[in-house]
Amino acid sequence: MKNHRSTKQRHDLRLPASPFASCFAASPGAACAAPRAPALRPPVMPMLGALALALLTGHAAHAQTAAAATALPPVVVSASGYPQSLSSALPSVSVITREQIEESGVQNLATLLQQAAGVQVTSNGGPGQSGNVFVRGFGGTDVLVLLDGVPINAQDTTGTSYLNNFTTDQIQRIEIIRGNVSAIYGSGAIGGVVLITTRKGAKTPQASVSVTAGSRNTATVSANASGEVGKTQLQAGISRYTTQGISSINPEQQSHVNPNANGYRNTTINGSIVQELTPGQSLGLRAFRSEGRASYDSYGAYASPTDTNLSSTTQSLYQLFSDNQLATNWTSHLSLSQQATANTVDNFSAYPYDINYRTRTQQLLWRNVVQLDSAWTATAGLDLQRQSITSLTGSINATSRNANAVFVGLNGAFSGNQIQLNLRHDSIGGYSGQNTGYLGYGHELGGGFKAIASYSTAFNAAPLGYLYAPYYGNPALRPEKAHSAEAGLQWSQGPNVLRATLFQTQATDQWIYDYNTSTFQNIASSRTRGLELTGRGAWHGWAYDANLTLQQPVNTSLPGDPTLQRRARSLANVSVNHAIGNVLYGATLHYSGPRWDNDANGNPTTLGAYTTVDLTASGPITPQWSWNARVQNLFDKKYQTAYSYNREPFGVFLGLTWRPLGS
Repeated sequence: MKNHRSTKQRHDLRLPASPFASCFAASPGAACAAPRAPALRPPVMPMLGALALALLTGHAAHAQTAAAATALPPVVVSASGYPQSLSSALPSVSVITREQIEESGVQNLATLLQQAAGVQVTSNGGPGQSGNVFVRGFGGTDVLVLLDGVPINAQDTTGTSYLNNFTTDQIQRIEIIRGNVSAIYGSGAIGGVVLITTRKGAKTPQASVSVTAGSRNTATVSANASGEVGKTQLQAGISRYTTQGISSINPEQQSHVNPNANGYRNTTINGSIVQELTPGQSLGLRAFRSEGRASYDSYGAYASPTDTNLSSTTQSLYQLFSDNQLATNWTSHLSLSQQATANTVDNFSAYPYDINYRTRTQQLLWRNVVQLDSAWTATAGLDLQRQSITSLTGSINATSRNANAVFVGLNGAFSGNQIQLNLRHDSIGGYSGQNTGYLGYGHELGGGFKAIASYSTAFNAAPLGYLYAPYYGNPALRPEKAHSAEAGLQWSQGPNVLRATLFQTQATDQWIYDYNTSTFQNIASSRTRGLELTGRGAWHGWAYDANLTLQQPVNTSLPGDPTLQRRARSLANVSVNHAIGNVLYGATLHYSGPRWDNDANGNPTTLGAYTTVDLTASGPITPQWSWNARVQNLFDKKYQTAYSYNREPFGVFLGLTWRPLGS
């Protein structure tokens, strides 16, 4: 494609017509705040809060017998840098297992994430369209995403991880850590961390082929196989997802919009091989690649109802790793990885342009876990990265930097008390050294109750695109800084874990796009404080996962502390599953309070609160064959997470799975 560019056209790239612009919502959000935002204080918030508190306090009395009646496997998390039970983790964390992914029937990763507490997803249309993921009011560059332990936040002018390009078929599990954990995972973890683990091999032979079809000509075909040959574990998977999609933009809210549906297709492959050299010593190779292509709409004076714009995103990960038992109490993980994101935008409006970014992270990670005794665990390691960005269209000069870190941690318990301490030093090219810390404390109160408190600091180094992109990059950008505090009460017994958490994060030196200077600047600050209620477990034969978040994400750099753009002050999710005979039935409710966004004229307007309900069912046909069904948006709720951008309506999807080796 020809590189049609002028100074004027470069400026147009930053208008909302670009799928990556929309007021640079990928940045923390203070940038895009209007001088005064509408007051968003829905009366449903105190009512939901009272209901959730009643559930939290009342459930303990009934769940003790239910825990014995319903056996669920313990949930293991790595929020502290090593495996531990969900009830033992001091950071606030949610887990989505492979079983939950299959039961939900959700094919898009970003949509799946919004079922977790404190997570809010925005999208510029249907599947494959650009969007953002917020955790406790922080989004884009302030939410660190790791794929098999490797950062995938792009170094381009979005700084995001393109989660809307991920389908769920090749994902084994997801952990969402809420709150500031830079001391454990490094730069970018101000709002939280999303840990994505791809499918791994199994010792027992497994194979499956799945086909799903449904509304809007949506179809998914996937095949997966794994097993062990001698001392070698093998795994391979491939999935193909296609959909006609929906018309992304409401023509009643924007002008010159193409009314056609915006389709999307994605192909993902994943494979691994792990060789056990001797007992406790293994060497492995892992590969992952996801290719997505979507059509998107432009609007405004330079757009036309006949425009057919395209975007494509390719994400890949290649990893060589070694897991070693260096002593009876010392395990080591060493990995050498390369993660790459290639993003291309082809806009065919009256003033056409194309954007082409290639970002890459090469990482050498060495993580050690030492069991000091039965109660104390130490962690330590090195994280050495080489980050780079190039462009085939000249939209940025090729540049790169080193990002190196050393980290240590200590977690232990004594006399009913639990302590977690993490320290990390990061040295990133262009910045002075950054030190971050996490201090957590837990105290057993008896009866399954535990009081929890923590304090932590964080920083975020600007993506290379923010620093060096022609015309609007700013090499003088300082890193964002933040500090967080939490206090909570947890009750756990058997598979049941209930938790109430008060939290606050204050961030400074945040990046905004300054229209006066046409560059990124450090002039914004924000604060999010709130209450988070979570519950997960089993009760009288029902499996449940529920959460409620009441938060105040505000822009403290403007008078009156207005709510940040597109952030909801209330979020809630309830998922339940129950088996009747050999059929498992499920339902998921998602609620988001009102938010504000800019309308077509740049004036603040309110996006209404909404509730969606999904239904699922699944069961066996024979030992080799099973079926599943999903009803999406049962009541056909019309809603928007970004002004003028439509979301998916009512839909029905049916699937079959063949497991030739049995279940």
